[in-house]
Amino acid sequence: MGHHRARGPTLRGGRRYIPVFGRDDRSMRAQPVVLNTADDHSWDGMIYGPLGPTGGRRRLGVVLVHGSVGNYISGLPRELSFGIVEAGYTVLAMNTRMANYGVFFGGGLLHRTPLDIDAALALMRRLDFRRLVLVGFSMGATLVTHYQALRRPEDVVGVGTVAHPASLPRSTRRRWEQFGSDPSYEEATALVRERLRPDPEDRSRDRIFVARRAAGPSDRPLDAEIWTYRTWWFSRGPEAYHAISRLRVGQVTVPVALVQAGDDEIVPVTEGPELARIAELGACPDVSLETIAGADHVFTGREAPLIGALVAWLDRLLEKLRDAEASA
Repeated sequence: MGHHRARGPTLRGGRRYIPVFGRDDRSMRAQPVVLNTADDHSWDGMIYGPLGPTGGRRRLGVVLVHGSVGNYISGLPRELSFGIVEAGYTVLAMNTRMANYGVFFGGGLLHRTPLDIDAALALMRRLDFRRLVLVGFSMGATLVTHYQALRRPEDVVGVGTVAHPASLPRSTRRRWEQFGSDPSYEEATALVRERLRPDPEDRSRDRIFVARRAAGPSDRPLDAEIWTYRTWWFSRGPEAYHAISRLRVGQVTVPVALVQAGDDEIVPVTEGPELARIAELGACPDVSLETIAGADHVFTGREAPLIGALVAWLDRLLEKLRDAEASA
């Protein structure tokens, strides 16, 4: 892994890599797909599959969900997809309505993302995958955790998370307080409540707002965040309970893997053990926690140990499924 990658700029959260389409993905099968949701939206995705022998790993399909202001085709989701496929698994890397700039323009409503994952799983089932694993990075970790706790589909046999925040609202509040955002978290909450009352689902009341110094200490555009009232309310507001993994992970009913970054500037290192402890005390039958030393939020230069940890967990999960089938 890692051939033909162009090193891109260093941005907030770590260094980005520029995809080199047609070269960095030549060691696998790649098929673009479109996911059609029950509420009449369409999102892009890509199915990556191994070219050679898989040792039985082809039986397990992985659905991979991106992080905030991210997408399926670049950044860490692309790195994870390639690493998992090179180990012999098939990956559907998908967009959701939160992808790219959905939160800027009003479409990125986090509480509706289960419909997007529904569409992804339906596609994998049509391709004859009978055992599926959800993997999410950062905000995607929140999405897949919420999804399994909410839907509990019988064919989803595991949830893997990377750089998993315990609470998106709490993370936002902490960051805005650190940098002295304008508006403050409390002011944004009051503003959105006033503008969206009595029905947060009412699109006619939605407007864009800018939070200066929300992601950094300066007034540069890089340190600002752009939201609409509704996208902020349903993913970062205090009532966005579906965005709080410490309220959801204890309701997950399949094995969970948490792979956290040791030097994460966005997710405190304490949040991995917090989530693992809640999962262990809840309905989760098996919890794996691993922290990658020296890794920033996007695992710059630490992609190999991250992928190794995820693949090792997938292998253990597959072995347990084989043992259960053999003893049935």
